[in-house]
Amino acid sequence: MRIFWFGLGLMGMALCFKAGAQEVIPYPTDVQYEYPFLRAGKASNNYYGPRAPRDAFFQKLESYSICGEEKIYVTHFGGSHVQAGTLSWQLRNNFCSLHPDASGAPGFLFPFNLARTNNPSYYYADSEANFDRNRAALKSDTGRWGMSTIRMTTTDTNGSIRIYNRAEDSTYFWFNRATIYTPLDSNAFQIWPDSALRVTSTYRDTAKGALTWEFDTLHRELRFNWNRTDSTQTSLTIDGFYLDSDAPGIRYHGMGANGNSTESLVRCSHFFKQLPDLQTDLAIFGIGINDAYKPEEQFDAAQYEANYQQIIDSLRAANPNVALWFITNNDSYYNHAPNPTARKIAEIMTQLAEKNGGWVFDLFTYMGGMNASMVWYQHNLGKRDKIHFTPEGYRIQANMMYRAMEHDFFNYLYQQHESVD
Repeated sequence: MRIFWFGLGLMGMALCFKAGAQEVIPYPTDVQYEYPFLRAGKASNNYYGPRAPRDAFFQKLESYSICGEEKIYVTHFGGSHVQAGTLSWQLRNNFCSLHPDASGAPGFLFPFNLARTNNPSYYYADSEANFDRNRAALKSDTGRWGMSTIRMTTTDTNGSIRIYNRAEDSTYFWFNRATIYTPLDSNAFQIWPDSALRVTSTYRDTAKGALTWEFDTLHRELRFNWNRTDSTQTSLTIDGFYLDSDAPGIRYHGMGANGNSTESLVRCSHFFKQLPDLQTDLAIFGIGINDAYKPEEQFDAAQYEANYQQIIDSLRAANPNVALWFITNNDSYYNHAPNPTARKIAEIMTQLAEKNGGWVFDLFTYMGGMNASMVWYQHNLGKRDKIHFTPEGYRIQANMMYRAMEHDFFNYLYQQHESVD
């Protein structure tokens, strides 16, 4: 028991240390005091099914939070809620708060601004080249997509890209290994790193479409160039970047592109080839809004569940102990009225959790149930479309989700160590 309280004391010190550097993460009752329509009692996780994945994740989280010795990989699958960046960035910061010396690495990034769409605020990309975007979420678009479900292509025969951290005080953006996901065939322009990045090794995976460089020191920005070196080369296509290091800490992959659905993910031929690279310890599943954006009678529940199971099976093939966390659809509008399919989504996610082992956070119920999106809009937490949220609305969701996971984690620690003398 003394070991448990010693470890918990260290974690308390960590949380106090972090509180001085960033805002304190509120509790559900604190948020409900300001927004009485929220259901603080529902800001919790329910765990279903086999416990082994949960225990494996919490064991790593314990080692990280007390000793700072683990690399933990979180992959957040979603659509526009994730692409916006606020939800995933807040969750990343919250997880990092479990240890005072958190560092980690950026994880997977896509340069959305170069594809002329909204980009998360904490990083940015520069280039003088012109890119066309192509998305798996659009049935009119065709092609070969990777796990980002979006790609951008240029026919400019030479150019460069710089991707960098915009949060100057962030300790989470250092890396000494960079993977560029791009087709490595004879039609692609030649790519090479900027001379300031001293490369110690290079790896090419043609089947996966991945070019990896390792550097002799840590960096906060990636720069690379391309050029046409042969008449058969016609274009450069980018599926995203993965920036990592050997340092312990949190890697948070925000795998979200506008319009994503489970259908668009399984449509991507290279999605399942590239997915093992993420080394996922915890998969957060927030895909469902776009699957449900149709008349209720047209929603195919069986296909939705099958698509999710295919993604879960692929993650489990790479890591049999990957933990699963399902986030139900928020209340949203379809055709100017609340969408009742949100309840079906929650039922299917619960069934998937029961079958595979996983948490379910019932966001739909926590935010107030049917027509709650109107109330959130009236309180400047939701957007006018009754689907998306303001930055504050996303931060509330992230904080309540994290507090629910933290509560389960502390309970796990107590149960594991209550018999230790």
